[in-house]
Amino acid sequence: MPENIIAGIPVHFPFEPYEVQRAYMEKVIMCLRDGTNGVLESPTGTGKTLSLLCASLAWIRTRQSEQQQYMQKLQLDQQKQATSAAGAGAGAGAGVADLNAVMGKANNWGVPKVIYASRTHSQLSQAMRELKRTAYASMRSVVLGSRDQLCIHPDVMREQGNSNKVNMCKLKVHAKTCSFQLRVESKKDHPDFRGPSIMDIEDLVKVGQRLKMCPYFASKELVNGADITFMPYNYLLDPKARKANKIELSNTIVILDEAHNIEKICEESASVQIRSSDVAMAIEDITHIMKIFTSGDAQDTGGPEEPKDFTLDDLTLLKEMLLELEKAIDGVVVDNKAEGTTYPAAHIYELLGKANFTYGNCATIVALLDKLVQYLMVASQHSTMLRKGGSFMVLADLLNIVFANKEDVMSKVHRSFKVHVEIEDNKQSKHAANSAKPQTGWLGKGNNAASSVAKAAKIINFWCFNPGFGMEQLLNAHVRSVILTSGTLAPLKPLIAELAIPVAQHLENPHIVDQSQVYVKIIGTGPDREQLISNYKNRDNPKYISSLGQTILNVSRIVPDGLLVFFPSYPMLNQCVDAWQASGLWADISCRKPIFLEPRGKDQFTSTMEEFYQAIRDSKGACFMAVCRGKVSEGLDFADRNGRAVIITGLPFPPLKDPKVVLKRRYLETNRTKENQLLSGQEWYSLDATRAVNQAIGRVIRHRNDYGAILLCDARFQDMSQVQQLSKWIRGHLGARPQSSPFGPIVRELRQFFKHAEQTMAQPEERVVEPLLQTVCKEEQPTLAPSSSQITIKREPGTGGTKFQLASELAAQAEMANSIKTWTPADYANAAGCSTLGRRPPDAMDFMSRLNANVTSIDFNGADAGQDLVKIHKRERSSPTASESSMIAKKRYKLIGNDPLKTEPSEPASTSSSYCPTPAQSQLKEAPESRADFLREVRSVIDCDQFRSFGKALLAYKTGGDGCFETLMVLLLDVLGAPQLRYLLLGMRRYLKNEHKLEFDVRLASFQAT
Repeated sequence: MPENIIAGIPVHFPFEPYEVQRAYMEKVIMCLRDGTNGVLESPTGTGKTLSLLCASLAWIRTRQSEQQQYMQKLQLDQQKQATSAAGAGAGAGAGVADLNAVMGKANNWGVPKVIYASRTHSQLSQAMRELKRTAYASMRSVVLGSRDQLCIHPDVMREQGNSNKVNMCKLKVHAKTCSFQLRVESKKDHPDFRGPSIMDIEDLVKVGQRLKMCPYFASKELVNGADITFMPYNYLLDPKARKANKIELSNTIVILDEAHNIEKICEESASVQIRSSDVAMAIEDITHIMKIFTSGDAQDTGGPEEPKDFTLDDLTLLKEMLLELEKAIDGVVVDNKAEGTTYPAAHIYELLGKANFTYGNCATIVALLDKLVQYLMVASQHSTMLRKGGSFMVLADLLNIVFANKEDVMSKVHRSFKVHVEIEDNKQSKHAANSAKPQTGWLGKGNNAASSVAKAAKIINFWCFNPGFGMEQLLNAHVRSVILTSGTLAPLKPLIAELAIPVAQHLENPHIVDQSQVYVKIIGTGPDREQLISNYKNRDNPKYISSLGQTILNVSRIVPDGLLVFFPSYPMLNQCVDAWQASGLWADISCRKPIFLEPRGKDQFTSTMEEFYQAIRDSKGACFMAVCRGKVSEGLDFADRNGRAVIITGLPFPPLKDPKVVLKRRYLETNRTKENQLLSGQEWYSLDATRAVNQAIGRVIRHRNDYGAILLCDARFQDMSQVQQLSKWIRGHLGARPQSSPFGPIVRELRQFFKHAEQTMAQPEERVVEPLLQTVCKEEQPTLAPSSSQITIKREPGTGGTKFQLASELAAQAEMANSIKTWTPADYANAAGCSTLGRRPPDAMDFMSRLNANVTSIDFNGADAGQDLVKIHKRERSSPTASESSMIAKKRYKLIGNDPLKTEPSEPASTSSSYCPTPAQSQLKEAPESRADFLREVRSVIDCDQFRSFGKALLAYKTGGDGCFETLMVLLLDVLGAPQLRYLLLGMRRYLKNEHKLEFDVRLASFQAT
């Protein structure tokens, strides 16, 4: 790899660095050389991560080389001294001891180590992949993960929730019953484990499974010898996590990548919440344990021989303290029941003091709570009546965070923290009360167990508004340098002021791409000249929602491949989706590009992203609708075809009347001075929204040869106050006085931009994609001898070709993917369930009806025809929701060839435009496993109105209760109740909530009986 001398350090870079990369690496090396801190912004796509890794590890390698030379020189000097003092054995021994001391010193602080922290493990995995590309791949690295990601013990993985997995793991390790953890000591030096220099989460799990060794504990064995350690933010900023993972910060280089959210993360790591219901459940749990202690039930919960690290007196004292805490919380006055009441920070100490929780006994009580959690983890395996100690963990977190602030900094705590008390939601408190009902009769707590929760349930919030608390902990640990970097840090001065760290180096890099590679416009009005402004007053305006949908529809017709649409919030996204589905706009857009919505669940998110990328590869493109600050807007890569344009539908301001937002603004106004350069409350409020927009915009341009469009669909982007907060490289495209343009010229310019880019830009290397559906399938006919003739069926890319598929499935896939361009009589005959062996094909009327699908031609030229016959061509429809008359008017047919079409007499033609299998055939079918394929199948066999009602009922059921299930059930029986569609009705069961599946089975059995 080419070597570049940057700031006096030889840096090996995979290619000749661009000027922005060279400037970035120079700032990094200056921070490390001088032992100072830096705040560096470089837009997404400029090679920030690669530059950061190469620069920091090049400096580390140089220091290691210097240290090695120094140690060799020192060793030679010691040998000379030992030779000259041959008669003085004691002096020679002292010299060797001094050498060992110096070597130990060098290992600890002579050569600093790097801690590379980012927000998520996916971002860390991406950074480790970048490291493998460099000349520094041989340097030792390790990634720290959670038990949820690394544990391979089957009992632990069966537990629901990360906290339960943690406690189950601790229990097995403490009891020495985890064989995987016990093998760590004997297997930690195995070549398979020590051999690879870079192992990410997946590599650690694979090696752990192969060696039958715990990856979680084994990874900690690599930390001491690693040059660079990768970890999530919370491992670094949370003192408890640092201690648990044995992270040593002294003389380390701390790199915080994707640091645009670092203020919030620091604030959240110092904040905590506890509910009345948590205290009530803790009292019930401790009462239950006391009941076990004083009765014969110990036999049922682990046996009397099981050692217990606490006494009945400990439990009695803790229960008394919890009862006092519950009484103190009940006594807190909440004047504003709707928004809650705010108290100074000292209130939390007064509240805990009434229950005798103090600095002096905090550590002892937390240790007791941990022991109780371990006890309940064992006892709950033998009794379903017991919880697993979640309330104890909440209480321990409260004590750890509140009393982490030392008494000598209380004046700073009073300025930076607030206590906000609000009424607990009725559903939550009712749930807590209901969970206690089976136990209140015999736990011995009296009548106050659930009644106190029900009558005055409260939430106590201890909120930090000063992110400098978290950063101060790092600086106090004597780190060598702290580097904050991201693509969206600007403006830098307020960020530095809030974090309260001394910064010697700062940088705002331009983008690496040319002006011609990015098209940026503000769209202030839609195609119907309705103003696009997503403020609170206008969000319920049906004209605005319709105009926004029309804008997205028109853009989707022009933008090739992937289109990203970001909304300010989930409620706004859901509101638009409902309105567009009702009006038909949703169907219009999905005709152009399949639409994917950002899910909230972790498992659904992964599968949805895979389906989106597959749709890009397999068809003309796809549209992904997501939310600013969501998972899609943070760190995901939509390079090249995956993201050719991004639409921002509005500014994602935080909720104006949210208590935390109100208090944050008030904190800034109170503590703002000319010296500290803090933002005003209004400036922070506006900047919070713009930074989220900058992050979403950064999903598109991902490397030097990428290109794309950025469309800001909100008139407020014309305000100079908003423009000045956009990233520097985006401001350059908008000009000195940004104005919104009429929609017509924007459409024309957008079309020209993509046409020019496709002609002039180097197109990305195509992924290996299967050719368009030339799969040979044989229909199984046991009674007939195998025929030498083969049936050719054109199928959607990516589908398997080992089994024969019926026409309804083929038609649905063809219509959704827009990939089947032509049909032949042989195809249609087989799709309709007729083989070419002796059976007559359907008549021409069925072929005419097929023209209502996305098929551009029907080819009557058979392979065995011997001469050209005829081909019917059809122009593509503009919209699937157009009226029947308009569709007929737009059709154009062209007959090719002079010979007449020769067909044999046919069966009576079906008047339906889509094939419906017979009941016997439907019994052989199974509903598709994939959610997307299932919806495609449903859409292919019911009409548009039915599918629209089906979609609305599903959305209502997702967020509604039993009434919505009844509505959905009636609709399902009506739409999918036909015998030939019964397999789809059965397939719907997997998408129902668990509490409704039994009723579904009963209703279905009753329906089939009638």
